[in-house]
Amino acid sequence: MKLLIASQSLVLALVMALAACTPAAQKPQPDPIAVERKMLKLQENFNVIDSNKNDTLSPAEIKQAMIRSGSTDVSDERIDRIMKFYDFNRDGKIHLREAQSGAVSGPAELIKQIQ
Repeated sequence: MKLLIASQSLVLALVMALAACTPAAQKPQPDPIAVERKMLKLQENFNVIDSNKNDTLSPAEIKQAMIRSGSTDVSDERIDRIMKFYDFNRDGKIHLREAQSGAVSGPAELIKQIQ
C-alpha cells in the first residue's frame, strides 16, 4: 500500500521536485536545505519507480508509474518526450544524475513538452 501511495503521484511528484530546483535566473535562490530535501524526495521517488532496482528508469518503468498514478495520457509519444528531456546520454534510460540535471535545466520546459 505504501508503494502504491508513493507511486500514485509519481510523475507529478518528480516534476514538482524538479521544479523546486530551477536556475536562479528564473526565481530567487532557494534555501540550500530546502533544495537538499527536494533532491532527497526526488531520489525517493526515483527509487520507487525503479522497479527492477538497476538504478535507472526505463520507458516501461515510467509508463507503469504513470499508469499506477492514474494518468490518462500514457501514450508512447508522451513517454518519448519525457525520455528525450531527461536522457542526456541517449542510452534509453534515465539515471538519477540525469533526473537531477533535468531539475536544474528547467522543469518548466519539460511540462511544456509533455502537455
